[in-house]
Amino acid sequence: MASTEPDKIVAFGPFRLHGEHRRLFCGTEEVQLGGRAMEMLATLARNKGEVVSKEELYNAAWPGIFVHEANLKVTIASLRRALKEYSPGGDYIRTFVGRGYWLSDQVDVGDMPRIADLPVVANTRFPELGTVVGRDAEIAELRGRITANRLTTIVGPGGIGKTTVAIATVQPLEDDEGGLVTFIDLARAASEEFVIPSIATALGISSGSQDRLEAISSILARRKTLLLLDTCEHVLNAVAHLCDVILANTRDVKIVATSRQVLRAKREEVFWLAPLEVPPPRRTYTAEQVLRYSAAQLLIERASEKGKYTLEDGDASAVAEICRRLDGSPLAIELISSRLTSLSAPEVLGELGDQFNTLVDRDQEGPPRQQTLLATMQWSYELLTNSEAAVLRAISIFMGTFDLDAVVSVVAHHRLDPTDVFDAVAGLRAKSMLSIEQIAGEMRYRLLDSTRAFAGNLLETSGEMPAVSGAYARLMLGIFARANADQSRLPARQWYAAYASHADDLRRAIGWALFRHGDPLLGMQLVASGIPLWHELSLSEEARRNCEHALAEFDRTGCADMSLKLKLVVGLAAVNSYLSADAGEAIKTIETAIRLSRLIGDTNAECQALGALARYRLLPGNQTEVRKILKELKRVATHSKNRPAQWEHEILLTELEIIHCQYPPAIARMERLSQEVRRFPDGTASRFDLDPKIRSETTLGALQWLGSVRPGTGLNTVKICAREALELHHGWTLISCYTHGGLFTLSECQEWPLATQYVEQLKDTIYRHGMPTWIPVANCYAEALYVLSGARHDPDGPLSAFDELRTGLRQLGRHAYYALLIRALYAIGHVDEGVRILDYLFEIGPQRSMVPELLRLRAVKERSLGRDDDALCTLRQSVQAAEDNGAWGWHIRSATDLAVLLRDRLQIDDAKSVIEPVYGRFIDGFDTPDLQRAGDILSELRGFGRVPGS
Repeated sequence: MASTEPDKIVAFGPFRLHGEHRRLFCGTEEVQLGGRAMEMLATLARNKGEVVSKEELYNAAWPGIFVHEANLKVTIASLRRALKEYSPGGDYIRTFVGRGYWLSDQVDVGDMPRIADLPVVANTRFPELGTVVGRDAEIAELRGRITANRLTTIVGPGGIGKTTVAIATVQPLEDDEGGLVTFIDLARAASEEFVIPSIATALGISSGSQDRLEAISSILARRKTLLLLDTCEHVLNAVAHLCDVILANTRDVKIVATSRQVLRAKREEVFWLAPLEVPPPRRTYTAEQVLRYSAAQLLIERASEKGKYTLEDGDASAVAEICRRLDGSPLAIELISSRLTSLSAPEVLGELGDQFNTLVDRDQEGPPRQQTLLATMQWSYELLTNSEAAVLRAISIFMGTFDLDAVVSVVAHHRLDPTDVFDAVAGLRAKSMLSIEQIAGEMRYRLLDSTRAFAGNLLETSGEMPAVSGAYARLMLGIFARANADQSRLPARQWYAAYASHADDLRRAIGWALFRHGDPLLGMQLVASGIPLWHELSLSEEARRNCEHALAEFDRTGCADMSLKLKLVVGLAAVNSYLSADAGEAIKTIETAIRLSRLIGDTNAECQALGALARYRLLPGNQTEVRKILKELKRVATHSKNRPAQWEHEILLTELEIIHCQYPPAIARMERLSQEVRRFPDGTASRFDLDPKIRSETTLGALQWLGSVRPGTGLNTVKICAREALELHHGWTLISCYTHGGLFTLSECQEWPLATQYVEQLKDTIYRHGMPTWIPVANCYAEALYVLSGARHDPDGPLSAFDELRTGLRQLGRHAYYALLIRALYAIGHVDEGVRILDYLFEIGPQRSMVPELLRLRAVKERSLGRDDDALCTLRQSVQAAEDNGAWGWHIRSATDLAVLLRDRLQIDDAKSVIEPVYGRFIDGFDTPDLQRAGDILSELRGFGRVPGS
């Protein structure tokens, strides 16, 4: 029995489907689905808990149309992919082989997804396919090839359907075989130098990464992934090299490429894609006879979709001849099909006539089928109205999808009435020159690669490129002006969905306006408007490069717009506060931002700049004038009622208190801030670069472990924050969370498996967002955890990590990192190597917060040498330092070591007097390693009884 009527709300997992209105929500966020995917989900929902047959799903998504099974699998895969974006652990649509699918609430979710199960990509989408016709045999064979080979190249002439067959084959593999399938459109790569950046961008790796190929290999090496590299023929050498490197450095990665030529890469298996089958020459055909051939099937199906065309016997022979004339090319057939909506097949065949023969010059260079496609495009182009032709040329500038308003903008130089533009778009769609996709609940359009290239050449030769590029750049400026206004209003995921897809178009617009001097002022404005996007995507190097170039152009052109300069300087200052190796230059930039913001009276910019300056001044070895800066930040933030800036002040003041070991006020401050931040839902205030909730609660958790008697509460808080940082998909927040408290607490509590997984994610994020300066910290944790978990037993890794830290930026100077390496070296018996690091820290002056632990580690070394008297003195110093600092995490550890030493000397009462009062103060966390060890030692001491002379 069906579980619900169509107009009822169907719940499954965190989702709610409003059947009548075809709207799906996850919590308060709306999940955007394509039309066919939504119809399938609605059908499954009406029968929740029951198997829905394939026939029912066919009828829901393609009513009255015969489609092949590949279309169903692709749509189901697309639907599952959309649901997993919101609920990564969910598996709500189950497959019953040979029967159908069902919608279930039963979800198996582990405590945490494995790194191999986490999404690779930041923002990649498969193009929506029309119904796939006549390719069942090819899809089945190709799937077998992909299963048996790691690199498969689909080769065939343009318009033969390589992309369609590739997507129809690989997208269902995401569900059938597990792993992630990632689509990468290389048609956007203008030349071979842009191949690796294109791959990196699709995988969410910052375009500014120093070694993007290494980053790509590093990220893919940890995941089962299939890469679909589409349209490779113009960048063959670069793609071949990329494939060779990836396959050599990974184990579970497969690559499928589409190209007009063979890549000639190692391990390449070539799959030659033939044209659709065409009827052989003969006098006459009936409708039934001609529809035995896949080319005719496609032609009739497309004509039927557009104009309810029905094939009669009288048209059959002409249809057969049309298919032969078009060499079975699917794209050429798509283009021709629209003519059958208004003409008979014999009339369309006659229309091709001599004009088509002239266009297809058999003496020209290139394969005949490629000439046929170009001729078909040229023929189709010449059938366009003037308005349709103008629109087609202009929209070739878009890198991805676009809407009708965008089309109106880029054809403004033609002074067309918007109604004429809408009619032109409808005409292009009807003539198969344009594809439609449903994205974020709205209709968007896309050009096929071959059509975009053809129209792009026409745009270049028409002389319209400057006018279209200018309109395109102004359009991007308007889009990102809205994006900046929406950032404080929309939830992060919704904002990301609305604007992240424009990153490629923004990059192209900046390239024309700023780097190629098409319109320098417009280019500078575009950079200023793009800063929030780059911060949201954590594209730090791209932000820095663009801001620096824009500021240089600002000075070169003598621009007088100080408000614009302020935005650029503040954007650069924010990046420099995290990444700059040049302290003087970073502070100079930040102070310029402060001066300009005060000159203009922009308190928001002043708060950002003051926060950046305070962050930089808080770095190890650079802590001067911090209190004065924080006092000024608080004054400006309070006066301007800038809540995110007030939160930033509280977090930075807490960091200062931590440096001075003022743990109780720091904990109280973070508890208050955590409660306040939680009262404001996502989207009511900007992140001020980093997510305030995760940032404050990570700091609180680490403080609770180190500076309170509630280490168990602290550990649990950090575990929650570490997972939330992973799910937030904001690179800077994740790096901050893991390197400033998250991994520290997990490592100190010996949560080796969990910490190791998060270290791998930290590395991926660092590579992805172009922040290689943080690699030494990730390597420090990785190498230490390998040893402490028992996976490795040689000292080379920890020693190499020490050298990287020692020569890195000030941001990497936290002595907690070094202490972890020392413990790792001690654990495998390499005490002398550990002492080398310890001596280095005491030579440069240990940070106050780490003195108790470093003294304890010195005592370990002294005991290993039989110098127990020295160790006794050192441990008493360690216990006193921990007590003075209020560092309960170090206190219990040092007190336990001291009690063990006294026990070994049979000073049992003294040992108990050291550990009992410390252990007795703790409220929770008795299952953490330090308290477990302390409890065991105390129980042992109590069992000794009183030993005379102790």
